[in-house]
Amino acid sequence: MKLNKYLASLIRNDTGNSSKSFALVMSTIMSFIVAMVMCGILVYDVYCNGYIKTNLEDAGIFMLCVGSCVAASGVPKIFGERARKKESFQQEIEEEEEIIDP
Repeated sequence: MKLNKYLASLIRNDTGNSSKSFALVMSTIMSFIVAMVMCGILVYDVYCNGYIKTNLEDAGIFMLCVGSCVAASGVPKIFGERARKKESFQQEIEEEEEIIDP
């Protein structure tokens, strides 16, 4: 029931929840899971072989790509918030001008 309400709040405007926020949270959670799996793989590799046999260069590039996915999911949120602040600032200026010049 709460999940349905949360998904419905993603659709509505002017709520703290938005699809941008949801995408950012989901990509962060998924990247955390991927990072923990990579750590588990390295621990398992050391446990089985006694040394790291995994190609760490490829693993590092993979983790870099996962991090860039998280960064890319945050870009729309950043620009959306910046535009919203700019609009609200413009509205405040217009309201002040109306008060000063009736």
